[in-house]
Amino acid sequence: MATVKKEFQIDGMHCGSCAIGIQMVLTATDGVTGANISYEAKSGEVEFDDTKINTESIEKAVSELGYKATPK
Repeated sequence: MATVKKEFQIDGMHCGSCAIGIQMVLTATDGVTGANISYEAKSGEVEFDDTKINTESIEKAVSELGYKATPK
């Protein structure tokens, strides 16, 4: 397993519940081993196995929730 930590800017969050929702969906996504999303920082760190998932798939998962994730 090749674990990677990547920081993402996340646009479109309006409150702390938005961050919690994104974090819950990402941690339930196959290949993601951890996610820490911050409403205050408008960003998040995602830890994932890059043999199972890539940054584009993470961006898509966030996009499907109505937010925009951009790798930093």
